[in-house]
Amino acid sequence: MRISTQTFYQRSTNSILERQANTSELNVKLSEAKRVLQASDDPVAAASIQRLSQSISVNSQYIKNIDVADAANAQEEATLGQVVNLLQRTRELLVSAGDGIYSLENYDTVAQELEQIKEELMGLGNTKDGNSEYIFAGYDVDSRPFQVNEFGSVEYYGDRGVRELQVGPGVEVAVNDNGFDLFMNLSNGNGSFVSQVGAGNTGSGVIEQGVVIDPNIASNFSGEEYSIQFTEPGVGLPLQYSVYSIEAATVSGNATVKLAGIDLNDPNIANVDPSDVYPNAGSSVNVQFIATATAGEFEVQINGQSSLPAIYDANIATAQQITIDGMTIEVDGIPVAADTYQVNKYIAPTQYNENQAIEFNGVRTKIKGQPLDNDYFTLSPSSNKDIFATIQTAIDALRVPGNTDTQEAVRLTQLNMAQLELDNALNNVVNVRSKVGARMQTLANQKEIGQDFKLVSQKAKSKLEDLDMAQAISDLKMEQSALEVAQQTFVQIQRLNLFDLIR
Repeated sequence: MRISTQTFYQRSTNSILERQANTSELNVKLSEAKRVLQASDDPVAAASIQRLSQSISVNSQYIKNIDVADAANAQEEATLGQVVNLLQRTRELLVSAGDGIYSLENYDTVAQELEQIKEELMGLGNTKDGNSEYIFAGYDVDSRPFQVNEFGSVEYYGDRGVRELQVGPGVEVAVNDNGFDLFMNLSNGNGSFVSQVGAGNTGSGVIEQGVVIDPNIASNFSGEEYSIQFTEPGVGLPLQYSVYSIEAATVSGNATVKLAGIDLNDPNIANVDPSDVYPNAGSSVNVQFIATATAGEFEVQINGQSSLPAIYDANIATAQQITIDGMTIEVDGIPVAADTYQVNKYIAPTQYNENQAIEFNGVRTKIKGQPLDNDYFTLSPSSNKDIFATIQTAIDALRVPGNTDTQEAVRLTQLNMAQLELDNALNNVVNVRSKVGARMQTLANQKEIGQDFKLVSQKAKSKLEDLDMAQAISDLKMEQSALEVAQQTFVQIQRLNLFDLIR
């Protein structure tokens, strides 16, 4: 078989090019310190490397999110710590003011400090983070959440959203708490009832908080506002108390109707007073609104007894009192014709002893001091109230003018309610602060898990793609030697010429 010179040239050239390509590839791998630079180097390993690289990238983002979330929660925790300090100081002031030994000047000094605390709380509620975003504004981070309206009340202008960041596979952690749930959505009173002194009281009676002692019974009367009425049945006779309530029966309007007093000595009281006590028949009477010819004006009827010529004018923006045969109701808002409320009697006139516990419908309260004839006290169902309004209530109580027994009773009752509301607010802030601490612990755990995962993944990836430097250097030297041999062989083949053999 004849082998042409061209074939020798081609084979030598191919050998040189192959050795050069191998040498170049080894040089690139050595410079990158990588065994697999493209999928063709090791298809199976390349696929695994791609998956590991993606997992490491996602995990790195989780760790970044953890750092962001941790910084946000750390700032919130520090802010809430300052809020707790302010609320605790507020409570100290209310407790000391409630001792009844302060002068009017002392009360005003405390009120001034409370005004300053209220301003500080607003400042903390409007705290910004490093990105100039309000931390208590929910999702609406560019809106200042707490602002004073034209009436002097604090309103919330953020939303109720809670921002979250994903910090692990299927793990999301909140980075804020909205200010509405933190400062605004709080129960007034003790969370069950708000105790109040009648506006026209003349005695020194102070009502304590209403406590639910039997939830099963109390739940049957949910939503009712109770009125504890005091009556002196005759000159020199022992004082008596009775208990009534008022509740919505058939209502489609938005009026607020309260029982503002019952004069059991009124000669016509039998016309409007329930004839018996619950659960007996005749234990309730109806209050009804009847439209007149003038828009917004209503005749009021209690047990069929008319208020005319007196009417309730819904066009007037303030609450109005209507008295019919010794029963007085207070109405505010806009009723609708045929709206009906029900007055219930739960305790008939019973002799009162000072500091006596009064129990009814699974509820207990106590009246301290000395009420007088026609004094009354109310237990209203708790609703929502913000912490700023609670502090303002305390400020207003401290600035009740005068220091008579009656004025002191009003002041102490309002301060007692403010203390209860403050305790609700303080418990709420402490609970939220605890949740923030729990979130920070979760973040610490997730960061440790993420760092461990990153280390394990990087080791696995390294095993798949990293170059064995010693082996690669040895292979490179072998390829370089083979390249030199191929080059020398090519030179020798080039010299193959018949004329070189002729001498």
